[in-house]
Amino acid sequence: MSTTQIAATLFQLQQLDLDLDRLAAELQAVHHTLQSNNTLQRLHSEYATAQQQLHTGLQAQKEAEWALEDITRRLKAQEQRLYNGTMANAKELQSLQQEVQRLRTQQGRQEDIVLEVIDATEALQEVSQRKLETLSNAEQDWMQESASLVARCEQLEQKQQELQTKRIQQVKTIDPSLLERYEKMRGAKQGRAVSKVEQNSCQWCRVILTPSELQHVRISTELQTCTNCGRILYYDR
Repeated sequence: MSTTQIAATLFQLQQLDLDLDRLAAELQAVHHTLQSNNTLQRLHSEYATAQQQLHTGLQAQKEAEWALEDITRRLKAQEQRLYNGTMANAKELQSLQQEVQRLRTQQGRQEDIVLEVIDATEALQEVSQRKLETLSNAEQDWMQESASLVARCEQLEQKQQELQTKRIQQVKTIDPSLLERYEKMRGAKQGRAVSKVEQNSCQWCRVILTPSELQHVRISTELQTCTNCGRILYYDR
């Protein structure tokens, strides 16, 4: 195998590796999306908060209604005493009348409180319902999206397997020492150990090669590297 053919083989291997890198990155992104849906998590949290607020509101409404019932019960009992004609003492009668008036005033205030609490609770119910509807719609959308993501994941894994099989076959044609050199350079040079020569310059760093350097790349019996970026140069005749 000539030097040019070796460089071409390494360049082809690099293209495979770059494709595998892109597939791995996309697969990782797909898996991350499948495992963590931030929007859905946020909507679940918002709905849970709305439910908790509604629960607190309903509890406040019950307590306000219980308080009103207690006042009404006591008022009714005192009114019965006031109007049943058994109260003969004028001082006690006046005191009872004052107590009835106080309870009526308290009852009116408590009725206002109950109405305010009911309005607040209804508003919380509406908020909770909207949150539930938004969450339900998001879950339906996510079911469709996740199905699409799973299908995409299967496609990527199949393509990845095909490229890995192709890479194994490609590697068999490369001298182990050259393969080791390629792997080390690829690890040190952002995944690109080989740079194609285009328009008399290194495709990676765009440095123009001298006529002498071009001649060496074309006919030398040893692999040539770019004097600027250090990558193996591949000249496609």
